[in-house]
Amino acid sequence: MKGRSFIITIAFLFALASCRKGDDELYTLRYFGDAYEDIGYSIGIADDGYVITGQVTEIERSDGNFIASSDRNLCVLKTGWNGNLIWKLTAGGSSDDHGTKICVLDDGSFICTGTFTDPTDYTTDILVVKVSSTGNMEWQRNYGGAGNQAGLDVIEIAGGFMVLGSTDKERLPFSDSTGNIAGRTDLYLLRLAQTGDSSASYSYGYPGNDLGAVLKKDPDGGFILLGTTDRSEPGQDGNNIIVVRINDAGNAVESRIIGGTDDEYAGDLEIVSDGYFISGTKGKEGGPQSILINRLGKNIFGPPVQGFPKEITVSGLSSGVMASTPTESGTFILAGRSGTGSSSDMLFLEVDEYGNIVGEHQLIKGSTGNQIAYDIAEDDDGYLVAVGKNSYEANSMISFLKFRF
Repeated sequence: MKGRSFIITIAFLFALASCRKGDDELYTLRYFGDAYEDIGYSIGIADDGYVITGQVTEIERSDGNFIASSDRNLCVLKTGWNGNLIWKLTAGGSSDDHGTKICVLDDGSFICTGTFTDPTDYTTDILVVKVSSTGNMEWQRNYGGAGNQAGLDVIEIAGGFMVLGSTDKERLPFSDSTGNIAGRTDLYLLRLAQTGDSSASYSYGYPGNDLGAVLKKDPDGGFILLGTTDRSEPGQDGNNIIVVRINDAGNAVESRIIGGTDDEYAGDLEIVSDGYFISGTKGKEGGPQSILINRLGKNIFGPPVQGFPKEITVSGLSSGVMASTPTESGTFILAGRSGTGSSSDMLFLEVDEYGNIVGEHQLIKGSTGNQIAYDIAEDDDGYLVAVGKNSYEANSMISFLKFRF
């Protein structure tokens, strides 16, 4: 518990005075959690504050003394504009579960997806929970079957929801370019009704491992999906970024693998007027990495927009992007990490439509240990809000950061 005490001390040192939505504080930092692993993976903006999903470890105590850690649970946290906790909800089972993405719905409620672990055989299913605006559980469902499934993203669609996940179920017929053997991951979509009933599921990908990162509605109809694949086309090697266009019926109508001879990992995708703004990370995991930015036109098979792809290295440190968000001014905020291993900090950059850093708009935030930003959003007052983790030794806490450049 020595490491955890250090982190809590840092939290009190850096957390600023509470700010109303319209205050001019430069930043507010909050930590949520207890001992062991607490991580924030996604943040949304509600009518009266912010909502976070991720993972918390509930701690068993007797007379105030630590006894043991229970299993990890999916969590949904609601905060005010000042970042102070209003309510917390946990979901899942008796094994390790976590939330990956939260979406604020038109009626003010929330839909959240993540992963559920079966306590008997430790296989995983997609976990989806529907939560009211006041923090009450409306329903919780698991979706799986043979093999392992994981929930990665969720969006609201007409009549219900579309969940992006992964599956390692066998997919036939198997050939050099189609199907997959059991144990290797495919991109996976799950269509749900408002009640959580599943109406259809779809698997996509190549032989090998494909993992989704983000799903969005395509302005021209259907959906656009971004992920990472270990399949290489001529002139490529290692891991590459995959873009899949899907029609309203759930059929993959176009797919393209983008990359070179270095490893490239998908981060996030934004819809722009003439196509798609893609961010990610270039370089092998554990080695020197750089921020990767690419732009494709609406014809995903065409060449990248002139001047792309681009690489950015910050302060000469290994860097990576986990998420992005567009701003009202037409720029993009990238969120991720600077540094590697057990010594990384949260990293935020503002870039223009050409991939150039805007002025001095870069922020590296951290302390002793390992900090990563996993998601970011902009509220309607121009504040940026991000969530991630702050780790020290064997412990980590959910990090909430609200700031302006």
